[in-house]
Amino acid sequence: MTGRISDERFTELSADYEAEQKELKEKAAVLQGELSRTLEATANAEKFMKVVRKYTSFEELTPTLLREFVEKIVIHESEALDGKRRGKLRRQEIEIYYSFVGKVELPD
Repeated sequence: MTGRISDERFTELSADYEAEQKELKEKAAVLQGELSRTLEATANAEKFMKVVRKYTSFEELTPTLLREFVEKIVIHESEALDGKRRGKLRRQEIEIYYSFVGKVELPD
């Protein structure tokens, strides 16, 4: 044996190596994307906590405080609970999106 592999075997091994390299590059790209999203979420949470620490106790909701804490408020159309179009019992969903962290779901 001369220590050489056949051209056929080399081609086969080379193809396997190229396929493995392609797969690893794709996995690395996916992991890099996940890492970026995680780092961004961490930075946003830290920004939000900085604002929270700044206002640990307040007596009233001022416009300044509201602007710092709340990104947007979505108010949905109200719906009648008693089946009447202009009934007194109505429900209206309100969503509050906080700065840096978005909508926070509270348990019932």
